[in-house]
Amino acid sequence: MKVFTRDYRITGEFHPEWDGYFSGMKPCVLDIEATGLDRSRCKAILIGLLMRTDSGVRITQFLAENHYEESNVLDAAMDYLEKNDAGYLITFNGCAFDVPFINARLVANFLGRQLKMYHFDLYRFLRKCTDLKDRLDSMSQMSIENYYGILSDRGDTITGKESVALFDQYAISGNSTIEKIILTHNREDVLHLNRLMYLTLADVPDIHRALAAYGFPAAGGRLSVRPKLKSFARTLRITGEQITDPVAAAYFPDADEPLTATFNAASSSFEIIAPLNSHGEDLYMDISFIDSPLLRSDPDCINGYLILNPRTVNLVSRALSELYLYK
Repeated sequence: MKVFTRDYRITGEFHPEWDGYFSGMKPCVLDIEATGLDRSRCKAILIGLLMRTDSGVRITQFLAENHYEESNVLDAAMDYLEKNDAGYLITFNGCAFDVPFINARLVANFLGRQLKMYHFDLYRFLRKCTDLKDRLDSMSQMSIENYYGILSDRGDTITGKESVALFDQYAISGNSTIEKIILTHNREDVLHLNRLMYLTLADVPDIHRALAAYGFPAAGGRLSVRPKLKSFARTLRITGEQITDPVAAAYFPDADEPLTATFNAASSSFEIIAPLNSHGEDLYMDISFIDSPLLRSDPDCINGYLILNPRTVNLVSRALSELYLYK
């Protein structure tokens, strides 16, 4: 196995409101190359990871030199994520391919590890939370790069499918030119995905509504939270996933806390139902039982009541999810 690193001077935030949801969590952009799509028999032969540094970003790539080094690549990538304290993953269609592929291959190689952390799949986010799919013929990464005018900046000349055939040649010959072509394709995928995070998120008209629909992190990435207002029923319904260390618990309304909360360890899910008050078309919530200086000092909190809008709905949903998780 070989390890390659390259630094770039790219700085900034993905979106002005991003830190409100991801503060303290280090992002890691991930992309893999495999010998095929079937994770039961195909192998991961290259994993590219991009993380921020003090001066920009660094791309680290773990490349197998033959078809028998998959376990080394997987172990090295998992060690890298742990050592560098990665807080969440960023992928393009990684929910369908990269992450389940890695986890299946970790099992196949008897490594006793699983990749479990909050995962922001830009492809899934754009399809679910924006109208970009209605404006493009294809939602491939290269199609979106072309839409935002950065496709021509790529330094690679092959597709992922072509890299599979090239790797077969590389595994036999160790040819340095082939090695460079394979590495460049993976590196450009990771680098351009990072650029797309800046470009696409800047176009989202309401990032609070979008993240609520997709699911934003809570408890340092231990939870993914999806709130939804039920205006007619005057309730806030919070659902989501327990990503790591799922717990089983149930809480019922009482005089102090008028909420229902259920955490299911078997399905790694949870649900919280909170009653709301209304005045005209406005909804607000009594948060007097929540010990949160952040909520109490919010400009939309008046005398212990939080006026609900897309931003404050997410704020209180995260607070409630953490409150009942740690009870």
